Amino acid sequence: MRPPLKPDGDIVQRGIPPVDPHLDRRTFLKGAGAATIAASMAGCSNPAADGGGGGGGGGGEIPSEPLRMACVGFTSGPAAVFGTPMMQAARMIVDKINDNGGILGERTIEMEEYDENNENISQQYRQLATQENYDIIIGYISSANALTVGPIAEELGQPTIIWDTGTTELFDNAITDPKYVFRTCASSSTDAVGAALVLKNALPDVETVAGVNQDYAYGRNNWNLFRKAIDAFSIDVEVVESRFTPFPNEDFSSTISALNDSNPDYLFSSLWGGDLVNFMTQANGRGLFDDTLPCFSGGTHVFADAPKQVPDGLLFGARGPHFPYGVLGWNSLHEEFVTSFEERYDASPYAHGAFHAWQALHGYVHAVERAYNLSGEYPGPEAWIQSMEGIGFDTASGFLSIPRGSHNAVEPSFWGFSDTSSENISLRDPVWIAKEEVNPPVNKTTGEWLDSI
Repeated sequence: MRPPLKPDGDIVQRGIPPVDPHLDRRTFLKGAGAATIAASMAGCSNPAADGGGGGGGGGGEIPSEPLRMACVGFTSGPAAVFGTPMMQAARMIVDKINDNGGILGERTIEMEEYDENNENISQQYRQLATQENYDIIIGYISSANALTVGPIAEELGQPTIIWDTGTTELFDNAITDPKYVFRTCASSSTDAVGAALVLKNALPDVETVAGVNQDYAYGRNNWNLFRKAIDAFSIDVEVVESRFTPFPNEDFSSTISALNDSNPDYLFSSLWGGDLVNFMTQANGRGLFDDTLPCFSGGTHVFADAPKQVPDGLLFGARGPHFPYGVLGWNSLHEEFVTSFEERYDASPYAHGAFHAWQALHGYVHAVERAYNLSGEYPGPEAWIQSMEGIGFDTASGFLSIPRGSHNAVEPSFWGFSDTSSENISLRDPVWIAKEEVNPPVNKTTGEWLDSI
């Protein structure tokens, strides 16, 4: 295995080192050569240091009735392989907060779970907001669902946290002046632009690329951003195939045939859930990965769902720094979360959504406690909004922030090659890309930013 490079100061500032000497095709197909650069994540607050509920310093009255929280995610259907770990994490986090007395050590959380696998997601959301009267609605994995409920939340004035949906369209087009809606994870820009920068800086001998993405908002958004990033960073590759598959999908035979015929060096894919499991299973059976290096931008959940279908040396992203083992054990929150999840569910939180659930729930609680400690009064929706804007706090995935002027969190991009040599699949030869390199500035949409590079 090639030892990590020691990048110079200029490279550290840019966020990702180039590989020197360049790798040949055979070497990168074996999964070597991705250089390591440490992410600098200095935390300024720790919302879970005391189990998630901290004693209040504001002095004002704290409501005695439980806070009502609705969590929405896929708990049935093909996407449940991803959504179930998210809901498990949410349940575990709420239980721990309540075991420590609740928000501010005094107000417990009453959490209800709702299945996102719903034919009328807008009706479901309106019912939660207007009839069930939840204090906070947290959820949504599907881009189409988030794009549906986001404008409704603004219309109704319902505080809402999008905990996993990645599409950049949420704040670029669907809600251009958000007030009540926040997203506590990074957008697809982190994944798609990151995949292009890995291609440019760590795998410069790639000549041909292809794409396989789901035929709905998330898949098309990812492929569009990846293509834009190729142009923006002047990456000298030829796109030889672009495939969009139904969501959900069980049969990838025609897609795999087309890919085998075009024989790309590099395959970018944002497939997830049951679709990714099916694609990998069928691709393995037809030798697709023998000569093509796939890059799965958010596919680490398959390490739990289909570990026997994960060959050694495939390139995986985790939608940011959301991985349970190896290089990401940087703080006590990460260790505590992974250990607690393993002990409670006898499983590993390979699905990045489990970490996204951590960020959403603790982000909400942290904003409430921050507002209370600053003002001396328990915050209503308006004060909570002000506290969420510009927030920054330590998480199980490092330091997370929502820049002032934005309602969207920013995160670094993280990638690694599957290593199946131990009991728990890990990622070797990690590549870090600084958050400034993969997220647009506050005053530009993602497309405007890429066009301006």
